[in-house]
Formats: sequence, structure tokens, C-alpha cells
Amino acid sequence: MPRTDTMRLRPLSPGDEHVFADWAHDEEFRVANGWPERDRDGHLRHWRRLIDAPPPELIRLAVELDEEVVGYADLHGLAPDTRELGLAIGPSSRWGHGLGQRAIKTALTYGFSILDLTRIWAETHETNTRAKKLFDATGFIETGRHGSDTYRGEDVSLVQYAVERPY
Repeated sequence: MPRTDTMRLRPLSPGDEHVFADWAHDEEFRVANGWPERDRDGHLRHWRRLIDAPPPELIRLAVELDEEVVGYADLHGLAPDTRELGLAIGPSSRWGHGLGQRAIKTALTYGFSILDLTRIWAETHETNTRAKKLFDATGFIETGRHGSDTYRGEDVSLVQYAVERPY
């Protein structure tokens, strides 16, 4: 069967929790994304709650490539014109293949065209060079360095980025 190489975003749906719970067993993925250590049932319960009753400030969409879930994208916040972008591609064996860059571009298109946002911002840890490269490659501009957070067991500075809707 020919490869179509089609990426799209869609709402989370029942069954996705199994995919995400599987990723939790990938130690590199789990640590990089700051996921807590839980047993499989704990991860399944967490994801079922997000699927069944997401908080009003969170739009979390499955990232599909050829109908297979390869990640999720968040557009977080309640402001009518701006949201924070979050992204995870899983498992870690998929990293380094361009999926993150494609997923960010797809999420930007969704945010600007479907949600009619004027600004999308993101934040990452100073030592997360992979995320910083993704933001640079997808048109984000560094807007500041404020605060700190734990990343891979260390307290590190946070770097903020933003991109404006093209007119």
C-alpha cells in the first residue's frame, strides 16, 4: 500500500489513552516530557479523564500521521486571541524524523485558521535544545527568559517564544 504521509490533528477519542499509556513506558519520552511515574492503570485513568472531561482552558488534539497517533498538540488558555502551544511526539524512537516540526506547523495552521488566534506562544527549558531548534525552525521568535522549572532533574531557566498570525 502506498504511503500517503498525511498529518492531521483531531480531537482525542476513546482508545487514544492506550497509545499514551504505552508511551509512558518509554523512559526517555517520560522524563523528557515530565510525566510522573505511574503504573499503566494510572496512566490510563489520567488520559481517560482528559478525553472524557478536558479542562475548559485546554484544547488537546491527537497528531496523526497516516491515521496513526504519533503525538499530541495543546493549545492552552482562555484568551480569545492567544494560546500557549505544547507538543509531544511519541515514543522517543520517532524523534529526529521531522514529525515535531510538521506537527507544530499543523498546530499553527489550526490555531490561526480554525481558532482565529492572532498570537501563539510557547515555552521550553533552556537546556531543551531539541525544542528550541523546533521553535526556531517553525517561525517562533524568542520573546524572553522568565522563571525556572525542573527539567530532567535539574532546575533550569525557561525560554519563551511567540509567533504572530501571518496577514
